[in-house]
Amino acid sequence: MIVEPSLSRRSALRATTAVSGAACALALAGCAPAGNAGAKKGTTPAEIPTGGTPHQVGKLSELAVGATAAGTANGVDVILFRPDETTILAYTDICTHAGCKVAPHNEDFKCPCHGSVFKGSDGTVISGPAKEALPRFAAAIDGEWITVSI
Repeated sequence: MIVEPSLSRRSALRATTAVSGAACALALAGCAPAGNAGAKKGTTPAEIPTGGTPHQVGKLSELAVGATAAGTANGVDVILFRPDETTILAYTDICTHAGCKVAPHNEDFKCPCHGSVFKGSDGTVISGPAKEALPRFAAAIDGEWITVSI
C-alpha cells in the first residue's frame, strides 16, 4: 500500500496561486495585437486610399508650410496639413470619437466637442477621448492648386 502525504492548506494555496497566475498571463498575452505588441489604438496613421477623382480644394499659396486648413473637395469637408514645400496631407474632418467636426489648430487638428487633438503630420491621436486616427484622403500639389481625391 502506498501512502500519499497529506496536502497542507499552505501547499494547496501555493499550487493554485501559481496555476492561476500562469493562466492569467497566458490569457492576457492573447489580447496583445498581433505584430504590434504594446501599440495603442490611434497611434498608427490610417492608410492613404488610392483612386478617387482629384478635386481642387484651394490654392497652394494660401497654405503655408507647417500650417493646417479646412477645405471642401466635391462636397466633402476635409482638413489639410502642409508639412513641407512638396507635400499636402488630407484627412476627414469627422472626429473618430463622436462624429463632431474637427478644426485646424496650429499644426494639429482639434475637436471642439470633447477636446480630442490629432497630429497634423499623420492624423494620429495626441490626446483623447478619441482612440482612432483620422481617416485620410490622397492629396497632391497640382501646379498652384491643392487637390484631394474623393
